[in-house]
Amino acid sequence: MEMKILYAGDSPVGGPANYLLGVLRSLKASVVHVPPVKKLRPVLFRQKYDAFLLSDFSRKNVPQASEKAIVEQVKRGAGLMMVGGWGSFSGPFGHWRGSLVEKILPVQCLSRDDRLNFPGGAFIVEKEKHPMFRGIRFNHPPVICGLNQVRPKKSNLVILTARRVFWSPLPQWGRGLGEGKEYPLLVIDRDPQKRIAALTTDLAPHWCGGLVDWGRRRMSLRVKDKIQIETGDLYVRFVSSLLKWLARKG
Repeated sequence: MEMKILYAGDSPVGGPANYLLGVLRSLKASVVHVPPVKKLRPVLFRQKYDAFLLSDFSRKNVPQASEKAIVEQVKRGAGLMMVGGWGSFSGPFGHWRGSLVEKILPVQCLSRDDRLNFPGGAFIVEKEKHPMFRGIRFNHPPVICGLNQVRPKKSNLVILTARRVFWSPLPQWGRGLGEGKEYPLLVIDRDPQKRIAALTTDLAPHWCGGLVDWGRRRMSLRVKDKIQIETGDLYVRFVSSLLKWLARKG
């Protein structure tokens, strides 16, 4: 069955939005895409959606009526995922703390700028097995380059974390060791009847780092006209699995 997605954020076609748009097109999804320079107008919610994606989309561009409409559709079963970025969570252009959307997310936004960069990379750690990632193994994970720091709410499920890569020139310390502290990367609502998620890194460069090239096989996905993206096959499987779970199409 075709999934109907409202995707707000990242860029117009031709920029970072190409990555999510390319995967959505490969899934034959029906997509309404609103770039971050535009308002998320209430008229868009006259139709029902299977899921909402808020990725690097500032709260200031979401009228209160639109935010209420998102929450109402989610309460009736639609999926919702916030994806990391400068315009997400408590990023400098995000300001989602205290919003109606934050109240239903499985994480709390910080009261300060929450951006954290990993110049040496941070690798993905699978904390909990989940059916959405059936067939995907995290034993050779990619590294990411940044995320938004958040606080998982009690009783919600942390599926993935990020552990900073620590490089030492001293042989006795080893090389490529993971720092002990882990940061929430994918948190979902524990209630199986709800499809609400927080992915704290981005799905496009630069924060997604090696995630976009994850996999042994290269894939070219068409976005629009002659615009294409090239990714690793496990990146496509990872993002597709998330989207299908979110829209209850998995």
